[in-house]
Amino acid sequence: MSHPFRSLIAACMVILAANLPSRIQADDSTVHRVVGVAGCTAASCHGGKSLTGGEASAWLTRDAVHRRAYDVLFNETSVRMTKQLGLKAAHTEARCLACHSTETAHPSGAKGERFAVEFGVGCESCHGAAGSWVSRHTDRSWRTLTAAQKQELGFHDLKPASARAEKCAECHVGSPRATVDHDLIAAGHPRLTFEMSAYHTLLPKHWDATAESRRDPAQELRLWAVGHAASAKAMSDIAAARAKSALANGAKQVTPDLAEFDCHACHHDLAEPTRGRPTLSSPLGSPRWGSWTIAPARFAARHSQSAFGQDGSAAETALSKLINLMNQSRIGTTPADVLLATSRQTSRDLAEWSRALEFASVDPAQSSQLLHRLLAAESDREWLPTWDGQVQRYLAVVTVAQSSLRVTGREPFHSAGRAETLANLRQQLRYPPHYNSPLGFRSSDIDPLWHDLRKTSGN
Repeated sequence: MSHPFRSLIAACMVILAANLPSRIQADDSTVHRVVGVAGCTAASCHGGKSLTGGEASAWLTRDAVHRRAYDVLFNETSVRMTKQLGLKAAHTEARCLACHSTETAHPSGAKGERFAVEFGVGCESCHGAAGSWVSRHTDRSWRTLTAAQKQELGFHDLKPASARAEKCAECHVGSPRATVDHDLIAAGHPRLTFEMSAYHTLLPKHWDATAESRRDPAQELRLWAVGHAASAKAMSDIAAARAKSALANGAKQVTPDLAEFDCHACHHDLAEPTRGRPTLSSPLGSPRWGSWTIAPARFAARHSQSAFGQDGSAAETALSKLINLMNQSRIGTTPADVLLATSRQTSRDLAEWSRALEFASVDPAQSSQLLHRLLAAESDREWLPTWDGQVQRYLAVVTVAQSSLRVTGREPFHSAGRAETLANLRQQLRYPPHYNSPLGFRSSDIDPLWHDLRKTSGN
């Protein structure tokens, strides 16, 4: 069946869903069965026109990226990738379906008769396989259940920022069941450069985001910190899974995937090293591990006490140990037993810190202090002098500044020129036209822009 017809069938199923009963009896013989989007789009369920009760409609009409995630598996890039990797077809590969569909929303893989893979990343990809709770969550008794009780039924409560971030990170960073490795990237898959606050801002909402922001004016800042904790935890979980697999197979060493390292340590302009080259302060042949994900998480943990009133020292210490272990080991020679113990402890400490941030109150002084710390000259060394490090610093400054403005109602910068400076900084960090890498990037070129921002923030 050709791809256009698949999309047509998917569209027809949405229309038919409007005539389905609003209550669907769960099949008790199958645990956490994946019902499918059609089980949520009835007008009396989530297929209405208003914000409340129209969540599925909002997802179908506005969230094109997730809704069409399965369609992407048929485009020219995906076809070329499968040929280069020697695969049959992307839409039949479990490693692709893991994040481009709701196919694996539950390990059992059990699916209802109205499940359609064509809906891409549907409701149950994030909210959990609904077979055991779809008929119950409309009852009044549902609200009396604890989050743990709902979790036992397969429902994922995404109201907590930490839970939301961890769910996003499963695909946008990776997990033991699904990773974007170096082979996929070399074949044409985009590199995963996830930053929770930025992604959350751009995500078309199918819930009352305005009310959510009113309840938590510092949401952007909280998502920034929690997102980095979740992203680092995802990397740590992957490391632990690789170590466990190696030990199970009798291997003493773990081979980390090249995609976990600084891509531009190898894929850079062929020129003499200057400030900004990843190898400048490290032995040649030793690219930095987790340059995109791990470094900003350690910065957030280091300043967690001053910014959120929550101690992040345990998470910072664990991350530092994991970073040192990976960076000091030559690629392919990381001791499996040491990595397993280190990464497991790191994941535990990150999870504990992330959940503590849920209850942290952010006052104006704290957000202003964090912004000053981000821009301070003494913080320059805390951010890698690479494209990864400078982009993460830029994203952090934008997020903290926006959050400070929302919390205080006052512009955190003292100069009207700060908007122009931020725009110039963003332009300097953009890839050149027709390139998927920061050709010609040198951090020394943007140092004057950081200096200008530092002056406008009062540092």
